[in-house]
Formats: sequence, C-alpha cells, structure tokens
Amino acid sequence: MFKNLWKHSKLRFYILNTLWNYKFWIFAKKIYRESFFDVTTNEYDMDTYFHLIPKKKRVNRKRFIGYLYKDGVYVDNPGIQGEDQETWNAWRKKGLLN
Repeated sequence: MFKNLWKHSKLRFYILNTLWNYKFWIFAKKIYRESFFDVTTNEYDMDTYFHLIPKKKRVNRKRFIGYLYKDGVYVDNPGIQGEDQETWNAWRKKGLLN
C-alpha cells in the first residue's frame, strides 16, 4: 500500500519530470539534414545558337530534424518515459498528465 502511495504520488511525478527535463536538455544532441538545391542568378550564358541560359548556383542548407536522446529522435521534449500503465493512469486521474 505504501509503495503504491509513493509510486503514484504527485511529489514523485514532479521529481521524475524535473530530472527528465534537465537530462533531456543537457544531453540531447541536435540533428540536422543537409539539403541541396539550385537557385537561378541574374547572370546568363549564351550557347552556340545565341540562346540565353541562366546560370544556376548550388545552395546548401541545414534543416533541423530533431533531438537525439536515448536512441530516439524527438522534435520536442517528450516528457517522462518508461513508466508502467498503472502509474500513468493514476497520474492522469490526478490531472498531472493531459
């Protein structure tokens, strides 16, 4: 009985949530993906038949994918992970989870 009181308590939820948040923001690594695309410039070349061909410039951009943390990729902090269903239901009844 006392084990379930501590396991489902609000204080334990707040402690675990705080620890998870600090660990996530300290140890999570940002992941980027490079994307390449061509952009036309205002310069032109002429071919042998006197057609104007616009010059293109290759641009490299980094796109944010997410955070790598504990072998998972997250767009944002997911919150506490790894609790059993009984504890989640108890915390949800208390209004601690959405």
